[in-house]
Amino acid sequence: MLRALLVSLVLIFPASASAQDIVPPKVNDDALAATLFAAEPLIQTPIGMAFDAAGRLLIIESHTHFRPKDWKGPSHDQIVCLQDTDGDGKADLRTVFFDESDMTMDIAAHPDGSIYLSTRNEILRLRDTDNDGRADKIERKLVWMESESRYPHNGLSGLAFDKNGNLYFGMGENLGGSYTLQGTDSTKLSDQGEGGNIFWCDKNGKRLRRIATGFWNPFGVCVDPFGNVFCTDNDPDSRPPCRLHHIIEGGDYGYQFRYGRSGLHPFISWNGELTGTLPMLAGTGEAPCDVICYAPPATPLFAGLSTAWHGSLLVASWVDHRIESYSLKPEGGTFNATRKLLCEGGQDFRPVAFATASDGALFVSDWVRRDYELHGKGRVWRIAAKSPAPLAAAPLKPYPKSSDAALLERIQTGPTPTDAEIKQWLLNPKPYLYAAAIRRLSREGQQLRDFVSISWPVPRLTCGLLLAARQAITFEGLEERGLLPVVAHTLINRAMSDPDSQVALLAMKWISDDQLTRYKHLVEERLKAPAITAPLYYAAMTTLARLDNPKATEADLVKRLKSEIAEPSGRPALKRLALEILPDRDRHITAKDLSPLLEKAAETYKTWLIHYLGTLRDPERLPLLHTSAFDSNEAPPVRVAALLHCDLTDADMPALVEMIMSAEAEPTLARAAAQAIQGKSLSAAQLEGLKRATSPVVQQAVARALGQTFTGPRPPLNKPEDWPKYLAKLPGKPDLVNGRNVFLSPKLGGCALCHRVESIGNNAGPNLSTIGRANGPNYILESLLQPNRNVSPQFESFIITTTDGQTRNAFQLMERGGTHTYIDLGGHTFEIKIEDIVSRIHLPVSIMPEGLVTKLTDDEVRDLEAYLKSLARD
Repeated sequence: MLRALLVSLVLIFPASASAQDIVPPKVNDDALAATLFAAEPLIQTPIGMAFDAAGRLLIIESHTHFRPKDWKGPSHDQIVCLQDTDGDGKADLRTVFFDESDMTMDIAAHPDGSIYLSTRNEILRLRDTDNDGRADKIERKLVWMESESRYPHNGLSGLAFDKNGNLYFGMGENLGGSYTLQGTDSTKLSDQGEGGNIFWCDKNGKRLRRIATGFWNPFGVCVDPFGNVFCTDNDPDSRPPCRLHHIIEGGDYGYQFRYGRSGLHPFISWNGELTGTLPMLAGTGEAPCDVICYAPPATPLFAGLSTAWHGSLLVASWVDHRIESYSLKPEGGTFNATRKLLCEGGQDFRPVAFATASDGALFVSDWVRRDYELHGKGRVWRIAAKSPAPLAAAPLKPYPKSSDAALLERIQTGPTPTDAEIKQWLLNPKPYLYAAAIRRLSREGQQLRDFVSISWPVPRLTCGLLLAARQAITFEGLEERGLLPVVAHTLINRAMSDPDSQVALLAMKWISDDQLTRYKHLVEERLKAPAITAPLYYAAMTTLARLDNPKATEADLVKRLKSEIAEPSGRPALKRLALEILPDRDRHITAKDLSPLLEKAAETYKTWLIHYLGTLRDPERLPLLHTSAFDSNEAPPVRVAALLHCDLTDADMPALVEMIMSAEAEPTLARAAAQAIQGKSLSAAQLEGLKRATSPVVQQAVARALGQTFTGPRPPLNKPEDWPKYLAKLPGKPDLVNGRNVFLSPKLGGCALCHRVESIGNNAGPNLSTIGRANGPNYILESLLQPNRNVSPQFESFIITTTDGQTRNAFQLMERGGTHTYIDLGGHTFEIKIEDIVSRIHLPVSIMPEGLVTKLTDDEVRDLEAYLKSLARD
């Protein structure tokens, strides 16, 4: 029978590569090795996997996932059982356990011995009651989703059980489509346009409830031995990286599909930027398909991973060809995660899912190819100890109980809190404790009403009340009946006139999410406020669009914004706000669009527009910048901004030298000209002329252009604590305007290539508009002198090799579908299709180059630091 089975497999599946030709991934632990357990034709396109109660490895073999046109394989997905019958460490027997599901996403073994599957729309339960190796008891629709959306990746997935056998599972963003999710009892949950979710039900599909929301696609979900829930969030579009999360009940992790795929809307946050949302535990590699807590069972002959990996979260990164490990340390009611790499492979190592064997060995399914379409390849790897130990694996120890963990437990499950406790909790700066306090208050109806009756002057407390009231209305089912109690009406009215923009933003989000048309006049009034911020303006425009049309999309909003920008009689202040919030600027705005604004703009606004224009990629910007730079009728600040962005030629050098040398030249313009000529070819006469420049405003920049020493004897870069005293001795006072120009100029600091301030620049790195609030007196200097010292994991870079043979050091800006957008060290952006990435090596360093300040004069360093310190200082 086995011989006949293998013959049939050879007929159905492509021929396999020789085992000698298959290169195993490199394991970063000398005590461990990765060995090939199975390969095509025995297994192909494997994804989810689990060991059943009998120790057999069950694997989802995908046959309905993006089929090629000439597909000749099985008509349904297959759950195959691979066994090593002769004990040589390689699978030699393949049987089919189940083959009646499509778009199958995950598999998990329940403690009672049953097997759970998730497809895009269904969770079903399988049992092999007669022990013949095939499921004979099939219970369909334990959980079922009704939806018109059919994309395979963003439905139900991520199965995991808690210690009581209850089920957690993930659901993707469903392309924002409406859906109804129901279990085996009368419970039904319906929604539309929110982000992905994590749900819970008992093992029979009853008592279904939503645990957390705000994801893109929580592909992988796991529960550790202590009941902590974690998930990976796949595909961040314009907000890389993908995320690893610690899940708490009621948690909002920031993403909502209704506000666009870019992830840049003020109603969306990717790392806890919006009050009440929760930050990521860590940024992960690209396409994290699974997560498990490696907690091996005790066994007399342990063959699993070394103890250093025990208790860590393992994440499979499909694009980056690696398995990541995250060790956790309790902090702030959640954890601090430290990443290591368990193993790394070549371009044909595409890890998808994990399963832990009874002896502790880690099994990994491998998609092999970069193709999304079915391709007939497949591998299963076994990562295990080279020398199994005769001792049992040590059980994991619980995390030490920190004061924050105790407070979180008190908030979540303790006795009725006092008013003083509620107030203290709502002022807590730690996001997980704050979110837990909001949820607890939402369950304390009378206390919530009492707090709402008082107008609190503290924005964080007011935000907490708004969020708690929203949760209370949902919890009590009033939202579904269209009822809005007096407490909500009071809060919204008060918040919409609150001077704090974050309070008003959360109220506006409530109006927009639930389409509360009765408050449209309040949104319109706030939009007319003279001091409205860009995020609040964006929020108001979005809210009005959704109140007029519930199906309004980000594309509709872009049309409104472009209309505002083009309106001849529009207020300049609103045009600037529209430009500030316009998503994907290089896609939606051009130099031609900005030219009419430049003609009419006043000096300050025009200077900002020139900087804005200078950070676009449209080549048509260059003539506009050049004209402004050399137009003597333009105000000096406008010309300065243009000089720092425009492309200069040899023909421009005489005019620039004249600006530098002329006694009548405006000092800031002379300095900008001196800054602009660095790296340019100058004639002998021009060089001789520049040597006579005596103005202290231009001396250092001229010396730099001449190749002379242009700084004093500076402290070492690794001694940021010595720099404040050095900079304080420089003559004159810090010039914030010059510091701003250094930041925005690609020729000087080049900071705007990756960062954004005053709504100018890119989102590749952190937005620095509020960096002036940074903790630590030397934080900004440390970041300038040693950019790799404080870099967060989500802002690290990559060495990317593509199929055309190119290798580039770059930072990921966004991804859309199967296309990534990167920015390189020179500030140039480029796109790569995922299937063209041969390797993507993660670098734990910033894209910001070391030694940036070495090309800046002392004045420029001082002025740049002073400018950054001035940003949102109060």
